[in-house]
Amino acid sequence: MKFKKAASAITAGILLTLSLPVAAGCGGNKLADQMFGFGGDYYKSVESRHSLNYDEMLYDDFTEGVNLDRWVISDSVWDQWSTDQNGVRPQNLFLVDDENNPETHLLLRANGSYYNMDNDPLYTEEEKAEYGDGKNLFTASQGYGVNSGACISTIEALGPGRYDVKMKACPRVGALTSMWVYSWFTLNDGSTQQNEIDIEIGLEPDFSKVFFTTWTSPSNNTNTPTDVDYFVNDGNWHIYSFDWVTDVAVPYVDYFIDGVKVLTIDVNVPTTNATLNLGLWCPSWAGGGLVNNDEGGVSADSRMFDYDYAEISWWRYIPFQMEGWEQRPVQNRNYADGYKPKTLTSLPVINKCSNGDFERADETYVKPDTNYSLGTPWKDMTIYDTESNSYVAGSSAGIVKDPLNADNSCAAVTNGGVFGQWLRGASYGFKYKLTGKFRTTDGAEAVFRYLNVLGYSTSSYISGRNDFTLGSSNDWKDFSIEFTVTDEDALSIQYRLINKTLQGTCYFDDLVITYLGN
Repeated sequence: MKFKKAASAITAGILLTLSLPVAAGCGGNKLADQMFGFGGDYYKSVESRHSLNYDEMLYDDFTEGVNLDRWVISDSVWDQWSTDQNGVRPQNLFLVDDENNPETHLLLRANGSYYNMDNDPLYTEEEKAEYGDGKNLFTASQGYGVNSGACISTIEALGPGRYDVKMKACPRVGALTSMWVYSWFTLNDGSTQQNEIDIEIGLEPDFSKVFFTTWTSPSNNTNTPTDVDYFVNDGNWHIYSFDWVTDVAVPYVDYFIDGVKVLTIDVNVPTTNATLNLGLWCPSWAGGGLVNNDEGGVSADSRMFDYDYAEISWWRYIPFQMEGWEQRPVQNRNYADGYKPKTLTSLPVINKCSNGDFERADETYVKPDTNYSLGTPWKDMTIYDTESNSYVAGSSAGIVKDPLNADNSCAAVTNGGVFGQWLRGASYGFKYKLTGKFRTTDGAEAVFRYLNVLGYSTSSYISGRNDFTLGSSNDWKDFSIEFTVTDEDALSIQYRLINKTLQGTCYFDDLVITYLGN
């Protein structure tokens, strides 16, 4: 079997060139020094353990687009398991050519439970009409892309070797970012064989772990959650890798993060070729599928966001010249034949605040079936005044028409009303910027408040109250504040719009929360 040779485009993403001499052994290979010049000694010394076939290496940084001779763009729903996830859609894949973000070349978008195509800024009205009429499975019955993701797969089935991807994982609970090899085929006895090796981020609501999986049939799999020393949704670039080894009595997979070995799995390791997948999707069991971990509640409302992205810089595969594996015909999943993704000239700025312009009334949202009353992105959290230990008469919070402009919608918090929202996966040290505008009437004073949540569950313990007083103003007034998650045990935040004086009305509009890093 011959793989397509890596071309001169290799030099666009990493420092290597195939014109360099290739000598056997770890110390004498200049090419290997350039390719593996990071991480730990074990990662770097791969040539001391295995023979690498550089001639048939595959590398792609997607700066020339998605090569449809090498990749298919998936258009499929798999493992639905009677849930409302809507698979992977070609419209959620984007190329990026942004000189201010030179390392980001490919975006995989996850649409959460609050997504609606009508509010998608990346498509024109004509494109929305096309995708909404059933031509590309972005139909009304599919929720206009709600709970969907994106995936590309190699056309060729690959074998043992070193696999690397440089990426930023999608930071949202309920979205699963993964690099995996996968094959399934029918045996002579009519049974179906499934093989898989995975690196998965977001499989459970715990961004301090990466999940590594080997799978050799529907009943034989090993899934190992592994602690890492950072939050994998930190917005930083990381290189995720595995070495798939078959020429030994017990085949095994070595897993790496940033060139440091974190795990070896030597059970249920495949020994047949498989296609490579780079994907992001929203199965209801991603993020654990749990809204209330303590009570065991399962709900699609684990996807409490409009949309967000995984970013990819480059991907690489170097075959190992070894035996112990077999080649079989492998079926690709359904894909969009000839689809070419849009190219973005600037990396989208993600608003971590869902429906921050309040232009969508709650009833227009797809509301997941949930027992926890969080089917909408804004919730009247409480009208109970803890300071006076009583309810405040006439309190309310909701989306209304702006009294100063009937064409505009905004949030209104009257008397002791509180309007709130969750940002799950906001961990200690994460920094954010909030911008927006407010105005007040009848002695009201506007306040933005956030609380540290010590978990991902909606029933997790809340620690600390951090208030930013915005003030009072009869006219709309712009504001901008920066805030940081301050509790070392925090894993999420709940933020609220409140009225400090418990009288009159505070109006809020055009809220944007952006992540600044950590």
